[in-house]
Order: sequence, then C-alpha cells, then structure tokens
Amino acid sequence: MLYLKKLIKSIGVSIIILLLVTFLITLLNYINIISLTIVNAFSYITPFIAFFTGGFLLGKNSFNKGYLEGIKFGLINIILLFIFNYLAFDQGFNIVNIILYLLTIISSILGSVIGINLKNSD
Repeated sequence: MLYLKKLIKSIGVSIIILLLVTFLITLLNYINIISLTIVNAFSYITPFIAFFTGGFLLGKNSFNKGYLEGIKFGLINIILLFIFNYLAFDQGFNIVNIILYLLTIISSILGSVIGINLKNSD
C-alpha cells in the first residue's frame, strides 16, 4: 500500500508538471512572446522533463533497483498516455508515438536511477 502511495504521488507530480508547463507555454504563445515552432519543440520536451521528475521522486523514495522502478513507472505512464491518445485523439500506434513512448520510458528510468543514487549518497 505504501508503494502505491509513492507511485500515485509520482504520477500526480508528473501530471501537474505537464499541465503547468503546457499552460505556461500556451499562455506565452497566446501573448505572442514565443513562436509556434518553440511551442512544438516544448510539446516534445515537456513529457520527458515531467516523467524524469516523477521517476526521480519515485527513485528517491525507493529502496533498491532504481531501473526497475523507472521501468514500472514509465510503463504505467505509457499505458495512460496511450489510452488518452486513443480515446481523445483517435491515434493508434505509429512509429513517432512508439519512439516517443520509448524515450519517455528511458527518461523515467534515468530519473529513477539518479534519484535512488542520490538517496544512497545522503
């Protein structure tokens, strides 16, 4: 039960980061401070930052094997993203989405490994 709380907290932090950064970038684009090409770049960068942060928090709260925690966290997020993309945008699997999903898993693994290593050094 404790693990589930840690996992939900990490997923919640990732979703909050996604929403806040998306809102901020959209607001800056609406005011014409940044261009649409920068918005498109941030649409690819933002999930990696959010899931890296979520993986970092999960790794910081875990006891061992940060890469397994990152894989679990990444797979849960990928399932949630796929369901959202399929239901909201009617997108199935294509090569671009598969590459983005794999990079998202790698970023969550990297965040979890760094989080667990920083925890052990304290």
